[in-house]
Amino acid sequence: MVRSWVSSAKFLTITGVGQFADGYLNTTIGLVVPMLAYVYFQDANYKIPTISNNIMKGGLSIGMILGQVMFGVFGDAFGRHAIYGRELMLTMVGTLLVITAPPQLGHGGIVAWVAVFRVVTGFGVGGDYPMSSSLALEYNIGWSRAKTVLAIFSCGSLGAFSAAIVYMILLAGFKSAIESNLWYLQWVWRLLLGFGLVPCAATIYARLRIAETRPYEKYVAKDHRGLGDQWREFREYFSNWKHARTLFAVSAIWFLFDIAFYGVNLNQSTILSNLGFGAGDTVWETLFNTAKGNLIQVIAGYMPGYWLGIFLPDLIGRVRHQLLGCAIVSILYAVWAGVQSHTGTGGLFALFVISQFTLNAGAASSTFLIPVEVFPTRVRATAHGIAAASGKAGAVLTSFAFGTATQAIGFSGILGLFAGVMAVCTALTLLIPETRGKSIEEIEQGAMYNYSNSEDF
Repeated sequence: MVRSWVSSAKFLTITGVGQFADGYLNTTIGLVVPMLAYVYFQDANYKIPTISNNIMKGGLSIGMILGQVMFGVFGDAFGRHAIYGRELMLTMVGTLLVITAPPQLGHGGIVAWVAVFRVVTGFGVGGDYPMSSSLALEYNIGWSRAKTVLAIFSCGSLGAFSAAIVYMILLAGFKSAIESNLWYLQWVWRLLLGFGLVPCAATIYARLRIAETRPYEKYVAKDHRGLGDQWREFREYFSNWKHARTLFAVSAIWFLFDIAFYGVNLNQSTILSNLGFGAGDTVWETLFNTAKGNLIQVIAGYMPGYWLGIFLPDLIGRVRHQLLGCAIVSILYAVWAGVQSHTGTGGLFALFVISQFTLNAGAASSTFLIPVEVFPTRVRATAHGIAAASGKAGAVLTSFAFGTATQAIGFSGILGLFAGVMAVCTALTLLIPETRGKSIEEIEQGAMYNYSNSEDF
């Protein structure tokens, strides 16, 4: 019993590190960019142009799109064991390169440096999505598939929490230095990113040695399988309109969901400032206020939502879980948009936290689970990679358009737009078949489509 528990914990740790890095690195960029303004844009009144801001924030998501598709295809073509661990190497290399940005860079230099190497980082972080999700679904550690997959996914909340804690500790430790000279923020942002590499370095060897999954060996593995075989099987499977419809639905939902999700998370410093957690008498106070607001929303909304989301799919079903999650968030954003201009900080922050909680307990979890569970092993990682890449395309759109759109229609208008986006996600969910109660063998045979025999599948 003890050995089984230790084995399960080891598997979750090894596979959860990628999502930890995702949560950590996605959270930190919203905290790092304001510090870069104080360090590299002193002669511009500490203001980074909107386009430059968006480029730095969007770099990770651009890299993730490439990594999700490529590692998904490779994972199906060559096997989970042959590919797993390489994505974490790229994550570490890209982050190290960002950290080593020369302090003497000018405006364009620092923007280009951060953006380019965040793309490299994103390539690795994105590759983890199809690889870890497929491994989690196909390994049997004694939990349900949904709980295993979402326990790994929820490690992203631990990454966000760790980033919030590390940021506050670093600001507290460098307080006197920062107040005497803003140059010392150099150390804060570099160390903040660097601490995210520790768990990656601790688990990279174990990832490279992880065994092949039994479903892959049973349903897919061949002596000379390669990209040609993978492309043929992918084409054959999705030539069935029901399968293509499902891939379209999960991809479109993830695309739209990430517009709303990353619209909030990539710009949390701006949002927290609007909610009263930004302004201070000094630069240090402004940054520390943002750090406090960030930590509160992570503890109150982000983490509880993720962890509740682990249990809901088995309790109420995958489709109902996503339907309710999208619909409730749509309503919350509509309410927030309506009261934004005449509600106090406390009320607005409560709406912010509740929205974060519902996002993570609902659609954030289901969009990760459904694409890896609803498809058979031979196309599982590829399909999940395509769906995840569609989501990151939404994140890229948001990262580049948020600042400009906010200037054009205001923050209330943005929230109204997000409400509409989540309403469309609710409708698209009706196109997805339910997989609760279906074994991997039944999913291989397309039981959720009610086929009469395997030939139809």
